[in-house]
Amino acid sequence: MGRGNVCVTGSCEGLYYIDNDHFHVYYRDEPGAEEPETRLRGDLDYGELTGGEWLYDEEGTMNEQEDIEECFMRDFTKMFPSFRRQVNELWLGKHGPFDAKNRRVILWSNLFYICVEDNEWSLAVELVQKVEPWGRPWMETLQCRLYEKYLDGMKRCLLERLPSIGTRKGAWMSGTITREEVR
Repeated sequence: MGRGNVCVTGSCEGLYYIDNDHFHVYYRDEPGAEEPETRLRGDLDYGELTGGEWLYDEEGTMNEQEDIEECFMRDFTKMFPSFRRQVNELWLGKHGPFDAKNRRVILWSNLFYICVEDNEWSLAVELVQKVEPWGRPWMETLQCRLYEKYLDGMKRCLLERLPSIGTRKGAWMSGTITREEVR
């Protein structure tokens, strides 16, 4: 859980990881079955995953991810009305305009973006600072005052839908936060 090769770099940024076990869907390969049995990857053991009986369900996985994102966005915008849903698809790079655009914006405010990014083992949900081209001192001051509150809200909203999330503890270090720890 939470083995992350994705990170944020701003002084007022942070992220959480949704382990693939919580949203990757598999279906039992049963020829002739009207509706095949489905399970999340975390509910399958190694033998089941490698035995050929269970197959990756791309559509089911996309639906599960969309549901997690929808629940998160609904709860987060209720908690913080200054955030809006990103209507048109918007992708951000990590270090400026010449970067590969790998962060998909799902929410935004005047100060921050909330993005999702594929992390191979997980889906990173990132709070990213908006940066003005010539800098505005008031903006960073306000971001520094608010980002911990937003990160706590992100954690709470994600754990409403998920049993646990990953967190970054430093270079090559990660941790797990469970729903029970937050209640």
